[in-house]
Amino acid sequence: MDARQKALSALGDAEAARVKLVQSNGRLREAAAELGRLFAQQSALVAGVVKAGGSAAALSSAIEQLQETQMSFNLQYLQLQSKMQQESRSYTAVSNIMKTKHDTAKNSISNIR
Repeated sequence: MDARQKALSALGDAEAARVKLVQSNGRLREAAAELGRLFAQQSALVAGVVKAGGSAAALSSAIEQLQETQMSFNLQYLQLQSKMQQESRSYTAVSNIMKTKHDTAKNSISNIR
């Protein structure tokens, strides 16, 4: 395989890696949007507890619901955080591979000249 073919192959690999990075970025955006939705849901429940300043039973029920939601939020947040860390590691790995392949293609091209 000559240098030109190696360079073209490296460029093709780089494009495939770029597509993976774009997909990873999309998944990170989705995860961040989900976190925002969870936070908004929790904020609405807090506002409901504040507004439920009526009877002690209603307030107790609202607080209990808020605590249950808080536990659910915490669990979902930890899962989301783990998913985002995994995506970040994947993004970094693909990025490093792309850099190496780019450098290889660049060196191959410079060797042709």
